[in-house]
Amino acid sequence: MATELQLLRALYRYHFRRLRAYCRVIWALPAKERYRDRGSTFPSLVDLYLHILDDYRFWFIQAYSGKSFPEFPLGVRLSRAEAERATRDVERLVTKFLTKLRGRDLDRKFYIQVDRRSITIRAMLLQMVQGDLQHKGELNALLWQMDVTPPRVDLARTHRF
Repeated sequence: MATELQLLRALYRYHFRRLRAYCRVIWALPAKERYRDRGSTFPSLVDLYLHILDDYRFWFIQAYSGKSFPEFPLGVRLSRAEAERATRDVERLVTKFLTKLRGRDLDRKFYIQVDRRSITIRAMLLQMVQGDLQHKGELNALLWQMDVTPPRVDLARTHRF
């Protein structure tokens, strides 16, 4: 039976595979559609996608280590290659963090300066999964409104637990 940490690593690998699929779908759209303000939590599909990357960077850089990072500005226009590179960079950051992690580390607390609170690494990992799913759901809704089929998200079909 897999350990909790093995399950978390598998979940994050899966999330990044799906995130790369969203990148392909979004950047296959005409630029006008990618950057149109759709009235969502972040104006455009690109803004929302880049916010997902910034969320990962926030939790794995700023919240955990206290270091700052430059967020993607709203309305930034990236090529598909630039978006893919940014996604790979974030995936490497998270993978490196998870690779170094040991099971006993999940209960270790750290202080989030911007929130002025302490949480466990487990809580951080689960918070990020929740945030990722929330924003992918929002991307799904926006893509459906455009009659575009979003990437399929079905962890149970692809993993045996």
